[in-house]
Amino acid sequence: MAGPSEPNAAFYFNPENYQTSGDGVVGRQSATGGFLRGFIQHGGTDRFFIYADSANVFEKFQRFAVDAGARADQAAAFLPVTTAHLKQLGTVFRPGPDLGDLAWRRRHFDQRDFSICGITHTVSETMAMQVIGNLMIAPVQPWDALVCTTECVKGVIERLLADWADYLGARFEHDVQLPCRLPVIPLGVDSAAMAAKADDSYARTNLRETLGIKDGDIALLYAGRLNHVEKANPIPMYLGAQAAAANTRVRLHLIQAGQATNAEVESAFKQAAAAFAPKVNHHFIDGRRDGLYDKVWAAADIFISLSDNIQESFGLTPIEAMAAGLPVVISNYNGYRESVRDGVEGLTVPSAQPAPGAGAEMAFLYDSGFVPYPVFTAAISQSTAVNVPAAAKALSRLIENGDLRARLGAAGQQRAASVYDWRHVVRAHQELWTELTDVRTHGKESVPPFPGKAPFPLAPDPFGPFLAHATGLLDANTTLLADGPFDEEAFQALYRSDIATPLSAVLLDEADTTNLLKRIINAGAMSAGDATKYMAQEKITPLYLTLGWLAKVGLIAVTATPIDAASRIDSHFGRSETWRKLGSG
Repeated sequence: MAGPSEPNAAFYFNPENYQTSGDGVVGRQSATGGFLRGFIQHGGTDRFFIYADSANVFEKFQRFAVDAGARADQAAAFLPVTTAHLKQLGTVFRPGPDLGDLAWRRRHFDQRDFSICGITHTVSETMAMQVIGNLMIAPVQPWDALVCTTECVKGVIERLLADWADYLGARFEHDVQLPCRLPVIPLGVDSAAMAAKADDSYARTNLRETLGIKDGDIALLYAGRLNHVEKANPIPMYLGAQAAAANTRVRLHLIQAGQATNAEVESAFKQAAAAFAPKVNHHFIDGRRDGLYDKVWAAADIFISLSDNIQESFGLTPIEAMAAGLPVVISNYNGYRESVRDGVEGLTVPSAQPAPGAGAEMAFLYDSGFVPYPVFTAAISQSTAVNVPAAAKALSRLIENGDLRARLGAAGQQRAASVYDWRHVVRAHQELWTELTDVRTHGKESVPPFPGKAPFPLAPDPFGPFLAHATGLLDANTTLLADGPFDEEAFQALYRSDIATPLSAVLLDEADTTNLLKRIINAGAMSAGDATKYMAQEKITPLYLTLGWLAKVGLIAVTATPIDAASRIDSHFGRSETWRKLGSG
């Protein structure tokens, strides 16, 4: 270790937030636990502190610290009854975006006592948006920071808070500014550990033999939760793999490693895999079986993850795949867009989503409590298209070109080690803490802003703040392309599939969708604006959502309007009967 002089912090500690293995672990837990473990190993400090609401958790932290390589006597805990020790440290790190809660606590003492640093994970939930919105009204200071894991998620927060600030300013006739910093620091990975897993030749041989993957076969790997409504819908992956298997005539395997939400979802994934990718050999590995799960990184040849869900903000598994030396095929969407460079570490697949306005009703229904969060995210994902032909082309290129796989894999491993290794991420946080100390010493203390603004800016149409997630917009100028003839059997299989269409209630009904698809096929090419001419006003919103779905499942192709080329968004969306359909379903 470098010594006790390195910047240190107290970690706000709840054991559940730092869990990295076991049943039900999600990405934010893996990322948070990984950061604390990385800090213990690379922070260069000789003591490790937690700030906890109860003394009962200290023993669990102590065990965590020892497991990460510290001695038991290096661990200590502070309770929220005084800020004296926190003042000496200078920083409290909270593994989430709720700076406001701790800022109100700090205000009982001295707001200059310490800085509060939070970090973003999922920002699409109402609770997360409200917590982020609270930054504007809580006594957050210029020496506090909310770390954004990507520029993409920073943009979401800036757009969200800009609307919230407008409301607050109009309500109280007072200019409102964001009182804290929004630095961008990515999540990290133990690159050496991942490289070691990938280099385990015994694990590769053992798992491939167990699964029946021969030497000349190609194994694709998807790692992560099996959840089509909150993580990633697998249909584009299945369709792309099916096309790649047909194009290359290579015996293709798809390993899906992770935990399913429940037995019903797991069964649905398996049925969909068999139905939509029959030329592919499918293998499902339970993510709770650590010994088996760890082998997948060595057994695989290509990593694939086609994220399409606003629940995802960073995407840790592509980083792990790069660290394991695997070439990656990822959707050009959300944080994935910043971690993988097309043609350098992997191949990226374009994405498209409806323009702002299409999701306003869903936002209202979710915020009002009429529909739960998984229904909300399912509806957004369902109309967020990942380009299936492009995915198939990317997979085919990698399947047929071993040299390309090796080159991209080596570049990804180098990038993971030089950019995303925990030692770099920890150092970036420590440099931020040092900057905040200077601001805390010399900066002006801000006046807490007043509450208040708009219908409810913290429950927005998700296609608004998440505007830049996709590479293009499905608007009136979008070109719709389809080749005939109309295949009724294929269409009905997709429309009636619980995986391909988890929430048909927000789309046009089956008959209207059939007519729309036939119209596009007969025309060969037409604009989305022309398609609306045949629809009643109350069906315009479902039509645009349906266009996203049709493109998502590969029934049509779209030439979406580039995000930066859309000068304005027309108000062509109308009120629909979505709430009635959901209520009756």
